[in-house]
Amino acid sequence: MRHSKQLIACTAAALIASGCSVFKGKETTGQYVDDATLLTRAKAALVKDSTVSATDFNIDVYKGDVTLSGVAKSPGEIDRAIQDIKTVPGVRSVKSAARVATKDRGEERSQ
Repeated sequence: MRHSKQLIACTAAALIASGCSVFKGKETTGQYVDDATLLTRAKAALVKDSTVSATDFNIDVYKGDVTLSGVAKSPGEIDRAIQDIKTVPGVRSVKSAARVATKDRGEERSQ
């Protein structure tokens, strides 16, 4: 009986501890692995597309939501990168923070 009470107490403590990280907005281990997988697949999607320079973009993933940043050669390259990432299974949304390089003095402008 004593062993059962200890097991219940340990289980309850583990559930409370894991629940706290969810309430604070932190990812669980499963979510982190899923996001890491999505990150790898999103980068691979850009590498496969010969019209997109994958090295010009950075990708961040949080709970399936992707943010694309970096400097593109044209607005069309950003659009194409977004479309490539949207085809990755598990991606919930894609937000662009990418900029387009201008030919004048190397300045950038937001897309």
